[in-house]
Amino acid sequence: MKTIIRHSILSGFLVGLGVMINTVADNRYVGAMLFSLALLVIIECGLQLYTGKIGFVKTVPAENLAVMLVGNLFGSAIPMLMIATQRPEVLKIMQEAANKKFSNTFLALFLYGCLCGALMFIAVYCKKMLITVFCIMVFILSGYEHCIADFPYLLLNFSVVNVLKYMVIIVGNSVGSIVIHFLMKKEE
Repeated sequence: MKTIIRHSILSGFLVGLGVMINTVADNRYVGAMLFSLALLVIIECGLQLYTGKIGFVKTVPAENLAVMLVGNLFGSAIPMLMIATQRPEVLKIMQEAANKKFSNTFLALFLYGCLCGALMFIAVYCKKMLITVFCIMVFILSGYEHCIADFPYLLLNFSVVNVLKYMVIIVGNSVGSIVIHFLMKKEE
């Protein structure tokens, strides 16, 4: 369990770095591409990312998924706290993005969460660098929602309503990942 905790925090940290670079990148395509470094490292190092594992819910214990999610959330907040608190211009950009992100409806966040969950499952399942990069770029450029990547934004725009919206994103990511796994599963 200690390894899962460490690997979950590190995975969240990497996603948090991806959020920061994507947020401050002058070119949205470059930012989206650089964000993919997080998932490439996570896959290559065998780390624990909730959105990469939830599609395998039948083989990953629920306790492990819960620990992963909490560790990922904790880790994803670290880069934002380290960088945005020291650079007011970054904090301003993050705050604007947070306000926009949580202005979406519950249904939109659920659907965007499902689409992102499907892409994350494909990226992890295929384990091909090019597919991973494109899955990340599609989710970012399309405005889909990723529960780990969205956590720093939640911290900047915290309210009861936004916490509920955030939970909808978690459910959407989970549903999208589980459904795409079912659809991709080979006959046994």
